[in-house]
Amino acid sequence: MRRIYLEFFFGLVVIFMASSLTYEYLVYELTENYEATLAKRQAESVVDMVALIESQAGTQAALGALKGYADNVEYSLSVHELGKIPAHLKEAFSHQLDPSAVFDDKNETLWFRLDDKAQIYSLQTAVDSELHGAIAFNEDLLFVFLFFGFALYSFFMVRFLSRRVRSLEQAALQFANGNLDARASTKSQYTVGSLNATFNHMADRIASLVSSRRALTNAVAHELRSPLFRIQWQAELLSESQLDRKQQQKIVSIVEDTDEMAGLVDELLYLARVDHPNTPFSPERLNTAMWLQEEWPRWQTLSTKSVSLDAPQDLPSVEADPHLLKRVITNLIGNAEKYATRQIAVRVYCEDTQLVIAVHDDGEGVDPSHWPFIFDAFYSANRSRDKKRSGYGLGLAIVKQIVTRHGGHVEIDHSDLGGACFRVILPIKT
Repeated sequence: MRRIYLEFFFGLVVIFMASSLTYEYLVYELTENYEATLAKRQAESVVDMVALIESQAGTQAALGALKGYADNVEYSLSVHELGKIPAHLKEAFSHQLDPSAVFDDKNETLWFRLDDKAQIYSLQTAVDSELHGAIAFNEDLLFVFLFFGFALYSFFMVRFLSRRVRSLEQAALQFANGNLDARASTKSQYTVGSLNATFNHMADRIASLVSSRRALTNAVAHELRSPLFRIQWQAELLSESQLDRKQQQKIVSIVEDTDEMAGLVDELLYLARVDHPNTPFSPERLNTAMWLQEEWPRWQTLSTKSVSLDAPQDLPSVEADPHLLKRVITNLIGNAEKYATRQIAVRVYCEDTQLVIAVHDDGEGVDPSHWPFIFDAFYSANRSRDKKRSGYGLGLAIVKQIVTRHGGHVEIDHSDLGGACFRVILPIKT
């Protein structure tokens, strides 16, 4: 909100300055400067009065009256030689009409001469006087109050808007974290125009689509189980019949394909369960080092390659569902097994206030162009038809869903072993 406040405040300042400059141009450049005209008339009146006094009482009396006037209104009266005044004034005083006074409106100075014609007098505001200094200070103070008012107005306006925006932001975050029932308040004190209603309409549509997709996935997966079981059962019966070698190979192929399909169905059902916000989630405080040592023998059996574990004994405890976290590491080791050449390394360590579980392999790695999509369901960086190696693109999607439910995130990078490195990053709650 600080950025919005600064943008709002400086926006007001820019608008004010642009309006002031436009006003100055329109009033003082395109039309007659009435302030300068009034000042000029006032100056001419002063000269006329001085000339009248001079004609009746003499030059000294006129100068005395002029000095008294200048002192009273805090003006500065100066005397100049004709040859030492600015060139444009000298030309004006040398004109054939021989003016007795010239008003320079650029610096609001009245230049005039009396009957002696030998000297030129100037009358202008005494900027160092106390009275004019106070006037200038008050004018400057006006700008201070204007900018302070802008700042105060910006503060309350941004605060007024930020409360509404934060309410909408919280609803958006809850919805993004999987709570499809989250909606923005439509009460007048929380609405940002029609944005709240638009967000709720969007959330309704998305929730409907997600629910339909989940229902379809569950229904399809459940309905596939029965025919798959029948196909497997009949294929196994056929395999026990008197068949030639070619027929036997085809039956074996059918059994393998149905096994793959059964695995896919199981993965689909598991992903649907994990993805659903109402799925039971039972986090408990895990002693990380002890839990890893207990589960490690089972994970070692998942691969025919060399699998190593690097986990210090002083690892902090984490809040996690042990069954779901076990599935995360199982899937990552299973994924590494498909691509590793000789070794897989699981490294667990702390990074700031986070626990990092990194699974490395020495395979060919994953091209960075696939990284943004690698955790999407059904996405595979390997486009080959070898499903035993590339899988169906559900294992990493399940990993992402589980880790997200734990408040963490997953990422992929290059491994120092030469292959890929998948990192699970979980928050450590103290």
